[in-house]
Amino acid sequence: MIKIRILILAVSLLLPAFVKGGENEEAYLKQIMIPQARELLLRIAQTNDLPSTTNQLQSYKVDYFDDGWLAKMQLTNGWVFRFLTNKRETNVSAAHLPGDKEEVLLKETLIPLAREFLLRIGRTNDLPTATNQLKTYRVSYFDDRPGYMADMRLTNGLVFSFHTETNKSEVWSFHRPIKTYYSLAGAPKAKVEAVKALNLQNKLNKESAAALAIEYFKMIGHKEENFHPLNFYPPEITQCYWSGEESGRLPYFEITWYRKDVTKAQLDDHDSNAELKSVTIEVSGIDLGLISYSKGMLPIGSDF
Repeated sequence: MIKIRILILAVSLLLPAFVKGGENEEAYLKQIMIPQARELLLRIAQTNDLPSTTNQLQSYKVDYFDDGWLAKMQLTNGWVFRFLTNKRETNVSAAHLPGDKEEVLLKETLIPLAREFLLRIGRTNDLPTATNQLKTYRVSYFDDRPGYMADMRLTNGLVFSFHTETNKSEVWSFHRPIKTYYSLAGAPKAKVEAVKALNLQNKLNKESAAALAIEYFKMIGHKEENFHPLNFYPPEITQCYWSGEESGRLPYFEITWYRKDVTKAQLDDHDSNAELKSVTIEVSGIDLGLISYSKGMLPIGSDF
């Protein structure tokens, strides 16, 4: 049985122009490449893009090596496939060049989700309304099921990551352009003094930072009863710091919650699955705002 392994990334790297081959290459195209491209797209529920004949082909090229051949095929709808065939198997990977498909996702899903998230956390001055506030974005499709991960950066520096499974989508992580760690080894005195001055603006301690983070935790939609208390597995409240010839605290705090089905033994063993059942939030002691939010591998739209 032919083993198919897919890695789908929405990338800006364009493949070079391809040259059509002869009779052997055309046979590979019709008997292997187009059928496998169809199978791959069916797996990820891209049924509107299924190639059936060479009239949906923009270009292709086959290069031979000692044990098989390497081929590249681009369709008119923006999908690009790479085939590696030897005596045992054929591996296929694919990328979709950024185009109309991704622009629809941007306008109908990503920007509205970002607006909703910013409204929840009270950042009403930063609401994106159109693509003219967009700096960059990328959509990366899953390799084994319908859905994708996406990243979006706005012109004001805000960064969002999104998670979509079938028809459910959410903001998976968020970050404001604030540096919360400094290494001052060998730094000039002026920089050292400037970083030290940041802490003079601090309005929080660990207790008040935790209370503020809990407010954002709830605003975003998480429920405290689904997670362990913050003293479950210290240190779950940490203050960011600078390091170098001397070290000190900065006015930024990071707080982590672990879901209630996580055990201390799992965390002691550095069980990655357990560690990902978590939510992490950073807050600022300067403006009391949310700096960053990240959600582990929890269901979309819920804690369990």
